[in-house]
Amino acid sequence: MRSTLELSSMSLDPETERRILQCVDEVLETLGKSEAKLFISYLARNLGLKKKEIPRKPEQFSKGLNLIFGEQAASVLETAIVQKLLANLGIDRKTKLTLARVIVIVKAEREKSSNAFRHINSHL
Repeated sequence: MRSTLELSSMSLDPETERRILQCVDEVLETLGKSEAKLFISYLARNLGLKKKEIPRKPEQFSKGLNLIFGEQAASVLETAIVQKLLANLGIDRKTKLTLARVIVIVKAEREKSSNAFRHINSHL
């Protein structure tokens, strides 16, 4: 598993970041829109984590979930986010993964696709 520092330095394309944040929003809003906004405000105020940074700092996001909701509820919320994200990205959902691990997998897949495209273009 990568450390937070390594995940923070990962670059994700804007579309992938948007999809991750959309999944986070959809799951958090099951608690209520105002509750979701309060949680996001808590992250910014107490952990220094802005909403737009969640895809690059998933461990810090998970820490915030645990602090506010407790380990069991945080696990349920993170699993729901992961399942929604996997479905959204078309990744097999049978494996139990953390949000951080899913982001690592998505980044690796995006890099493979990008490198293959560059390789093909260099030979044209």
